Amino acid sequence: MTIRWDCRVYDSLPSTQDVVRAELSVGASEGLVVQAEVQTAGRGRRGNQWVSPVGNLYMSILLKPACAPALAGQMAFVVALAVADAADELTGQGDGLTLKWPNDVLVDGVKCAGILLESDLGPTGTVDALIIGTGINVNAAPADRIGLAQLAGHELDVITVRDRVLHHLGRLYTRWKTDGFSWVKETWMARAHGLNTPITARLHGGDLSGIFLGIDDTGALLLQTPDGTVQTVHAGEVYFPNNA
Repeated sequence: MTIRWDCRVYDSLPSTQDVVRAELSVGASEGLVVQAEVQTAGRGRRGNQWVSPVGNLYMSILLKPACAPALAGQMAFVVALAVADAADELTGQGDGLTLKWPNDVLVDGVKCAGILLESDLGPTGTVDALIIGTGINVNAAPADRIGLAQLAGHELDVITVRDRVLHHLGRLYTRWKTDGFSWVKETWMARAHGLNTPITARLHGGDLSGIFLGIDDTGALLLQTPDGTVQTVHAGEVYFPNNA
């Protein structure tokens, strides 16, 4: 299966996610990509604002996996791997790239990219549409973040970054649909940030601290608490001692 990417670039949008959702409502096909040079109301997970100055990559991607809702979240790991592969290819500095559960790409422990998943259920209860928002700091990272240009040592062409991410995503998405999550888990774990180190998971019911053991076969975080119990965390925010 080869995805045909339909890339549409805008000077400015409130949110690329909203444009893809509107296009989906009138029958958009899998492979639609909406990119904005600037977003005025970009958002991340849990409604957090994504600062979107000129010089970075802001895009939303429409996929139609027709999978069970429990599997849709695995795409955050697939997209993170695609971003990391593209960044490694374009900068030649892959050793500094790590992946933070559940949806961030870091460079030397500092956030470089984030991923937002929004799904639509079909009449049979499967995820018939997945809108994947991807924000990558390329040439204009905010003061507390880092961009790929800093890793490369020179400015990068944003369209080239987009095309390489989509190339790797097409390859990885096709394999995920065919072979499942086990290889994604193994590959993601090889780049996992802070593996076997102390973390704090911020949950709805409070904080949970312990040692980050990795992820399970569904993508949930595994955390060993001080009493030796291994807790499974399906949703939350992770903090490391250095606040990465």
